[in-house]
Amino acid sequence: MSNKNEINLENKIMDKVMSGEVKMKPRLYFILGSILSFVGLVGLIIGSVFFTNLTLFLIRKQGPGTGRLMQMFDSFPLWIPFLALAFLILGVVMLKKYDFSYKRNPLVIVLTLFIAVLLSAKIIDSLGLNEIWSRRGPMRRFYTGDQQQVLGKQGPRYNRY
Repeated sequence: MSNKNEINLENKIMDKVMSGEVKMKPRLYFILGSILSFVGLVGLIIGSVFFTNLTLFLIRKQGPGTGRLMQMFDSFPLWIPFLALAFLILGVVMLKKYDFSYKRNPLVIVLTLFIAVLLSAKIIDSLGLNEIWSRRGPMRRFYTGDQQQVLGKQGPRYNRY
């Protein structure tokens, strides 16, 4: 019975394609879409790991103690954890579009991705990459206290004319 339904459905779809009611997309369209989706997912996960790592580094840099809590809130760039969370949420949304995620429990996927991001950020922090990045290279602006530069607002040294 199901074999007959499959053939009938196939004939209906082919009739719609032949009549021009439905237009078929080329295979390259779907291949490029899959590649771009995967690259976007990887980029979102890398961004989430980086900003989570940066958040952990900045919290550790502020030092422990409740007396420094207000100082930390005053000087801590709050946009960084929000951006990390946004990247993580977008990564989960994109991950749900892949076939293998339909076969799994969504809560398990979200928790696995969350734990993987936290572990990756902790590993980067424990390897000492934060100290290297905070002293030199293009990442330095994220690690220094000059948040004006990170946000794109130029200081007085650029206003020469």
